[in-house]
Amino acid sequence: MFAAKNFLLAGGVPDFNFNLTTGSNLNLRTQALAAGWSGFGKVVATVPAANTISGTGSSTALTINGSFPAGVELINSGLIQGFTGSTGTTGTTGTNGAAGNGGGGGTGDGGGAPGSAGGAAGNGGTGGAGGTGGLAILASVAVSINNLSTISGGTGGTGGTGGAAGTRSGGGGGGGDGGYQGDIKNLQPTSGGTGGRGYSVATGAATGGGGGGVGAGAGGSGGGSGAAGSAGANGIGAGNGGAGGAAGAAGSAGATGAAGARGAYISGNSNVTWINFGTRNGTAS
Repeated sequence: MFAAKNFLLAGGVPDFNFNLTTGSNLNLRTQALAAGWSGFGKVVATVPAANTISGTGSSTALTINGSFPAGVELINSGLIQGFTGSTGTTGTTGTNGAAGNGGGGGTGDGGGAPGSAGGAAGNGGTGGAGGTGGLAILASVAVSINNLSTISGGTGGTGGTGGAAGTRSGGGGGGGDGGYQGDIKNLQPTSGGTGGRGYSVATGAATGGGGGGVGAGAGGSGGGSGAAGSAGANGIGAGNGGAGGAAGAAGSAGATGAAGARGAYISGNSNVTWINFGTRNGTAS
């Protein structure tokens, strides 16, 4: 229900006084007509102390436009508030580290080759910036505003969450040492086992090292996520098994995005005569 009254002034032109009820995305002229304004006489619209007019979606909280032949005045004792800006997008997830490869086995007196290190996990991307808050009042026509309370542009949106770091990979296992087979007069060199592959998202679980020939060492197993590969085993001879590859380095989560800016409390400020400024938050244009 609208509380509306007409007062007859000395000059014979009635003012039309009514209250703006709590609501969203209101048009002052439309509300006045709905409350019984005939389209003539000065409109005096009041936002009572307990009432809030807010913007939602991407719309202005209160729009003042159209024809007011005898003028229009807004008395605000409540709250006129623009919409809250949108939350920023989540940052991208970092790339996953590539698996470390196993080292090759040595032959005879040859030691095994080391496994390679796993690839580093990528860093997560920075979250997107929050959206700018919405407009409280759009004044497209001349209006007097008696602000006895608060008119605020909408609060800026929260920055987006930073993206997660990529998954760490595992290092490759070291190759086994070579060995020999046969009798003491006729020794034949044999090859050590090949090291196993480390874990990665692309290739899955780490693999074990291969077995070596007679007298040779087996290859070391690949490392799991974020783990180094195992060293290859020593064979019978002068060489040693290869060292396991290092684990892939960890990535970092992305930073949170910047918060959005507060919206404007008024657009069309050149059309406004401020009777009282009250509290105004945001910018004016």
